[in-house]
Amino acid sequence: MSIFTQLVKSIYSPKDIARFRFQKVGKTILYILLLSLLATIPETTQFGTMLKQQFSQLQHMVTSELPDFTIENGELRADISEPIIKEDETFTFLFDPNTTEYKSDALNGLYILQDRAITVSAGQVQTYTYDTFKEWTVTKKDIETFLSRVKSMYPIALFIIGFFLFLVNAFTTFIGVTFVAFIGNILARSLQRPMQYKQAWTLTAYSFTLPTVFFIIMDSLRIHVSAHLFVFLFTAIFVLYLTIKEIPQKKVKA
Repeated sequence: MSIFTQLVKSIYSPKDIARFRFQKVGKTILYILLLSLLATIPETTQFGTMLKQQFSQLQHMVTSELPDFTIENGELRADISEPIIKEDETFTFLFDPNTTEYKSDALNGLYILQDRAITVSAGQVQTYTYDTFKEWTVTKKDIETFLSRVKSMYPIALFIIGFFLFLVNAFTTFIGVTFVAFIGNILARSLQRPMQYKQAWTLTAYSFTLPTVFFIIMDSLRIHVSAHLFVFLFTAIFVLYLTIKEIPQKKVKA
């Protein structure tokens, strides 16, 4: 049976999952990687879309809304007397070559000041002083060219992000399967079902299918589910319990 057929059957049939317990570990590992890959797709798509939107906003802002400027000798210069401020519910942008101070409570923002640029992401502040490239003169045209080059690298960046998320998902899934398999062993003993840890590990991997598919759908629809980890583990353990019940009981010697 192919892993894709197993994927479909694992969504609705504990009886079929119970039959997978004798298969080789290598196929189970491949199946876990498949689940991790599927879970990565909506995460990467959403992250990539958000990144592209924010970058497009930044590029539009620099190209269309900022005056000509230069950064020379560690100082920003532009022919404006009032700061340029753009705000929405999630992001604040400030361009002010006439000040070195900023005050804002925004969780996400970009502040381009006279002597430095400040980024705020989820409340974490990072400061970049212009002294870093004090020997060069940077103009608005240079920034536009740089942004265009970065935009052309978007597919590569998205692939790298997706690969990183895949590794994280695979690692956490392997850890989760290894942990829940111990619970599976306890359930098997309490239900008097003959099962080694290797078999419990295999069944646990397939028991992760239903919650994984559920959260893939929720992520794709951008629906937030509270207590994500609890719901996932509860569903996986419940499916594992139903699967173990499908295993024939030990024969009691007379």
